[in-house]
Amino acid sequence: MPSLESIVSGTRPENRELAMEVHPLTLTFVGACAPLEKGFMADYVQRSLTQLRLATLLSTFFYLLFAVLDAIVAPELKHELWLVRCVVALCILGVFVFTYSHHFPKYMQPTIAACVIIGGLGIVYMTVIGNSLIAGTYYAGLMLVLMLAYSMIWARFVWASACGAILIAAYVAAAAWNPELSVGVVANNAFFCISANILGMVVCYAFEYYNRRDYYMRCLVKEQHEAVEAAKNVLEERVEERTRMLAKTNEELRREIEAHQRLDWEKHVLEGQLRHAQKMEAIGTLAGGIAHDFNNMLAAIMGHCELAMIQLSNRKEAEICLTEVLNASHRAKDLVGQILSFSRQSESELKPLKISLVIKEALRLLKATLPANVVIEQHIHAPDSTVVADATQIHQILINLCTNAAHAMEPRGGILTVSLEDVEIQHPSLPDASDHPGQLEKGSYVCLTIGDTGHGIPEHLMERIFDPYFTTKAKGVGTGLGLAVVSGIVQNHGGVVHVESALHQGTRFKVYLPRAEGQEVPELQQFRLLRQGNEKILLVDDEEGLAELGAKLLTTLGYRVAAYTEPESALAAFRDDIQGFDLVITDMIMPKMSGEELVQKILSLRSDMPIIIYTGYTNMMAAEKIRRLGIKAVLRKPITIYGLSQAIQKVLNQRPAGPPQTD
Repeated sequence: MPSLESIVSGTRPENRELAMEVHPLTLTFVGACAPLEKGFMADYVQRSLTQLRLATLLSTFFYLLFAVLDAIVAPELKHELWLVRCVVALCILGVFVFTYSHHFPKYMQPTIAACVIIGGLGIVYMTVIGNSLIAGTYYAGLMLVLMLAYSMIWARFVWASACGAILIAAYVAAAAWNPELSVGVVANNAFFCISANILGMVVCYAFEYYNRRDYYMRCLVKEQHEAVEAAKNVLEERVEERTRMLAKTNEELRREIEAHQRLDWEKHVLEGQLRHAQKMEAIGTLAGGIAHDFNNMLAAIMGHCELAMIQLSNRKEAEICLTEVLNASHRAKDLVGQILSFSRQSESELKPLKISLVIKEALRLLKATLPANVVIEQHIHAPDSTVVADATQIHQILINLCTNAAHAMEPRGGILTVSLEDVEIQHPSLPDASDHPGQLEKGSYVCLTIGDTGHGIPEHLMERIFDPYFTTKAKGVGTGLGLAVVSGIVQNHGGVVHVESALHQGTRFKVYLPRAEGQEVPELQQFRLLRQGNEKILLVDDEEGLAELGAKLLTTLGYRVAAYTEPESALAAFRDDIQGFDLVITDMIMPKMSGEELVQKILSLRSDMPIIIYTGYTNMMAAEKIRRLGIKAVLRKPITIYGLSQAIQKVLNQRPAGPPQTD
């Protein structure tokens, strides 16, 4: 069967649901709608069965009920009239039974037409054999039959109209043949019968037409519903397919993100390793300067100690010599701390610092390592400028750039210029700002410039000088890490590196770092007063000389000291008098039992015991681990009497809780 879409294709779009083609007389589907006829008839039969069966039963009942009227109107003919009614009633009941047969749908309309004609002709026959009263009034029964045929039993218009025409013609003929009826009565009865028949035809025509239209609309709706269902299924399939594609894309994206995260992590690790490797390379550069400075410090210590021994009789001169010894010792301590910090593989510690001090210290160390034909010129125009930076990494920048500058001036030597100045960037895009790199945003900067009078950098190499492992030096002279590390450090500090170079005229590296306005630079603590005490202290150090020295220092401060060189003996003494000690001071690295183990055992005996630990290393224990163990302060060797006094006072005075103090 062609689709309804094709059936209505020739109609106006706005009236597609009304585009039903039927024969104007028979109401049969024609044209493009002709294939719907068979389906309509099957549907028509199925929907009419219940009402048809009810109509046949009611028709039988009323047909027999009017037998009472026969006995009243024509008692002399009642038996003949009753016989007619019984025959007609049996025919109607036969139709009722036939509706349950599977053949009924095929013969429904002829069967209904036969039933109507039999019922109507029965009435006509009764008017023929009856008296004048029956002949003049029983036409009303014929009208009831017509009403039944047109409205209740779902007879098609063609069949019902044919039945009506036959019954009207039969009645008019019978009434005209009956001599007892006048022409006026016959005409009157015929008029009413014909009028009722015409009204019935109109009703039947409308009933069948709208049934057909209803069926057509239901088919159209079904067709559209199936189309919608098909479109819905297609859409669902597309949605499922797109969902699968999206899930696949999301999975690929997740894997790509994980890969990027892994690469970022690996990059971070490699950058840390690169910086550390370059630190170690830079240490080799500094070795000569460090050795030079350290030897000078040792010479000062040894010389002033000898002078002090010689001048023991002159107390004032001896004090002056010993003061110089102490100052040189402090410088040596700071130098060792700087070496440890420089070689330690750890995260950057950014804090406010005066960059000019770092520059002077680095140049002082570099001076001993550079060739004699390299002259260093310093131009520090911003001695008080502050940046938020890591001092060790600023050291690395200077060492790398100055070392490269010295290599660029080999073998003839030249002038190494190091300058520091404040720079204000107002409008980076203006022509007058062309001396500064375009990446700089508006703000205040400190500009560190390292210049040389060497051979310069060829233009075609300028874009590669910051690439890792790129170097123009001979094998074994450099690794190519220096400038890559410099670039990474400057970027991590929020700055920019700008390079200016000309062949045979030299090179200038300008390092721009954001200036820290209004931030205070922490000053070194000065201890002007030694505080006295009388608490009892348990001191543990495996070095006998340091244990004796510590005991003397503490005794000088007024404390009562029990010094031990073996941790086991110290622990036994603590067990014997747990409440007798006010403070425990212990070394970190000891044989048989470490300071960490000793701390744990002491705290297991007395959880509120204040403990200070000291070590020769700066990165032996993490701050979180120190806090977790319950250690109150950490001192770094060598210990001074001032640092020791302050740490003891802080611990005993029970300062507010916070990270352990490191001195």
